[in-house]
Amino acid sequence: MQMPTVSAEMKQLTALFAGTWQGEETLYPSDWDPAGGTATGTWVVRPDVDGFCLLVDYREARGGQVVYRGHGVHGWDAQQGCFFAYWFDNIGLMPQAGNRAKLEDRRYTYQETNPMGYSRFTYEWKEDVFTFRIDRSKDGQTWSPMHEGRYLRQA
Repeated sequence: MQMPTVSAEMKQLTALFAGTWQGEETLYPSDWDPAGGTATGTWVVRPDVDGFCLLVDYREARGGQVVYRGHGVHGWDAQQGCFFAYWFDNIGLMPQAGNRAKLEDRRYTYQETNPMGYSRFTYEWKEDVFTFRIDRSKDGQTWSPMHEGRYLRQA
């Protein structure tokens, strides 16, 4: 049996996302954060498992204090022909499965369902700037912004 190689799709996502990113965020009032506000976000993204996965460590700070932490795993499933995204955080909702994700040019998107409703995630890269957005919905039809961030590559 020949050992598998890292796919072109995974190499493309790694080239876009790997590195350290930091920037300002707007958090809109939501069930998660009724007041909303601003924060500073830091993403540390690195390939692992011989390049087959990207590991994401994220932290959000307000007033100099880290208030939210998350860990993501992103990978390409060659058998299904799509990316899968997994997210774990200090809110404590455990993912029941990965979420199918797609990369179109420089935009990476996926949606998840959890006990609070639906979340749609959009990542987009333009040179050394990365934007991230979360939209929320209770019914999967009407969407509202929850989080927007703009980050600069630090390393």
